[in-house]
Amino acid sequence: MKKGVLIVSFGTTYKNTREKNIDRIERAVREKKPDCVVLQAYSSDRVRDIIKKRDGIDIHGITDALKEMAERGVTHLWILPTHIIDGFENNKMKQLIEGYLSYFQTIEIADPLLGKEEDYGLVAAALWDSLKDEVKDGVLILMGHGSYHEADNGYEKMEKVLREHSGKEIYIATVEGSITIEDVIERMNVIYERQERQKVRVIIAPFMLVAGDHAVNDMAGEADSFVTKIKEQGYGTECILRGLGEYEGIRRIYLQHLENEDNDK
Repeated sequence: MKKGVLIVSFGTTYKNTREKNIDRIERAVREKKPDCVVLQAYSSDRVRDIIKKRDGIDIHGITDALKEMAERGVTHLWILPTHIIDGFENNKMKQLIEGYLSYFQTIEIADPLLGKEEDYGLVAAALWDSLKDEVKDGVLILMGHGSYHEADNGYEKMEKVLREHSGKEIYIATVEGSITIEDVIERMNVIYERQERQKVRVIIAPFMLVAGDHAVNDMAGEADSFVTKIKEQGYGTECILRGLGEYEGIRRIYLQHLENEDNDK
């Protein structure tokens, strides 16, 4: 038996956040599984092409990583997706893997961050513990990616669990999902009169693995971003540019998902 772990992410072209989030998860896996072959794969061809042309770094796609695992003699493979929900990206990954089942004796796929019902409470506790000192009495808005997949409803559920756990005013808006920043602003405007909004601290942070292009531009950018739209309504704003992978408690949940798959077999 030779074991391997393949960490699958969408990927990011931002070197700094890649090192702080995806690479950090890889280091944690290597420490936890010293007897395993550990590789990374990015599902985004565009991201991998940009990194190769700009930095000369060749990051595996999913199929290339699976082939290398087989070439290195791995017989028992565990897949650790860093996706947040079981949406299109996670399901596309699973479909690709189906074509390589014969390459290995076993392939086990761990859950994404919000894979099971109990994950919501664990994520809420880990995230709030990491952010509570910065948020204090402010309003927290988290930016999720969102999806047209039915799993998009996980963001609304996550918001509810975060509110219950923290007892604070917390919202989740998505870039490409059903709950937009305009929806969140409308809800806030019902609570706060125009003249009092300047006294409200609104802290905006990514609910994404990395603080990459969406965080830098769609969340904190100077034009048509979350922060500009909130400022236009008269609120004071602050941005936290950290991906979920920077929080130790979140990394522990990913690792636990990997342990769950390992222990089940």
